[in-house]
Amino acid sequence: MKIRILSRNPADYLRETADDIFKMPRNHSVTEHPFAAEREYVRALNSAKLSRMMAKPFIGCLEGTTDTMTVMSLNTEKVGLAVFGTADGKIQYWDVAGRKLVYEAPAHAGEVRGVCQYDKSQLMYSCGLDGQLKQWRMDHSNIEAAWSKPLNTVLLDSTPLSLDHHPSMDAFLVGSPESCFLYHSTRMDVPVREWTWVEHNLVGILTKDNSIILADTREDSPLRKLKMNLKLNSFSWNPMEPYVFTAASEDYNLYTYDCRFFKHPKRVYMGHTNAVMAVDYSPSGREFASGCYDGTIRLWNVEQTSSIDVYHTRRMKRVLKVRFTLDGRFLLSSSTDQNVRLWKAHASEKLGPMKPRERESLATAEALREKYKEHPEVRRILRNRHVPKSIYVATKEHRIIRAKEKRKLRNVRVFNHSDAPVLPEREKHTASLYK
Repeated sequence: MKIRILSRNPADYLRETADDIFKMPRNHSVTEHPFAAEREYVRALNSAKLSRMMAKPFIGCLEGTTDTMTVMSLNTEKVGLAVFGTADGKIQYWDVAGRKLVYEAPAHAGEVRGVCQYDKSQLMYSCGLDGQLKQWRMDHSNIEAAWSKPLNTVLLDSTPLSLDHHPSMDAFLVGSPESCFLYHSTRMDVPVREWTWVEHNLVGILTKDNSIILADTREDSPLRKLKMNLKLNSFSWNPMEPYVFTAASEDYNLYTYDCRFFKHPKRVYMGHTNAVMAVDYSPSGREFASGCYDGTIRLWNVEQTSSIDVYHTRRMKRVLKVRFTLDGRFLLSSSTDQNVRLWKAHASEKLGPMKPRERESLATAEALREKYKEHPEVRRILRNRHVPKSIYVATKEHRIIRAKEKRKLRNVRVFNHSDAPVLPEREKHTASLYK
């Protein structure tokens, strides 16, 4: 009689430590597991559907606002703290993380045009429609006593339009209709609107004649001037690429420029149905958000010319300002309905603590969506957005207008037997370049 003894190697099924995962015996033979690709596609499709079902980007409003927020300034040292300026001349100190108004103080006799803070020296500056520039002390432990009265007040010769601070030096700039002034320095005539985060001497200007001007604070004259067909309302520097910035225009588009190749924009982002009022980059430099006069906020990937998401609510009106938080996970918006709203930067992202198993499941679902994102059904689900009827109708009308112009240009070229090259979209909106 022959006896076979069952012999197994404990290393094949036992864990080395109590923290290891349990080893699961599996057969990786293809014949034993048919339709693996089909089942993976179904999982990707279900993941795409769930991501859209769970897309709830709106977090809430900041209660306590009494008028339209005209300017925002986020604290660079303490994440979650911000200073807002209102249209009725008040400055407000907010705990954004707790959605709580800590303190507000009357600062100007009119609209606040600019607010900036430099936490290293514990100072904050504001300028308003009354033509005054004020310096305030920033004591986070006792903000009420710090804002009881300003440290300094300067009466400007003209009404200021903007205010911005140097990222690493105790110097700030005030922009007026005629020129810009650099304080805490001997240079008082440098026309600048915003400092870059990396290149500390390169500055940019938006002028009334639809132009963008690049200037160097070490030079007496501007470097370059580019004139556009329509007015530019706002622009933001890319925090990861110091020579790249994106401008928001009145012609419903956004333009990304490279300062080294300034003749034409790198990309033209189309999709808004009214004038674009604000733009701001995420700290990662891979995404940016724009606020529009049509009451929507759109999120863009720097590599794609169409928006990846659109945010709107029933009561939100014209969006004036948008700002990313310093961690890049949230978005602040100010609109003419006197509300400041807090949004998620990624609509379907889950907030709060997660167990490791749940985190791995979400990462797997994201990888499946990324792998199958170009499949027609998955792409249709991921790209579909429900927008208000007015925006839907306006988008359809703009599509018809562009198709009509394209068809007309093609007919003109056919009947005139023209061999002239077709002007690309990124060259259509530039009027002239001055060096």
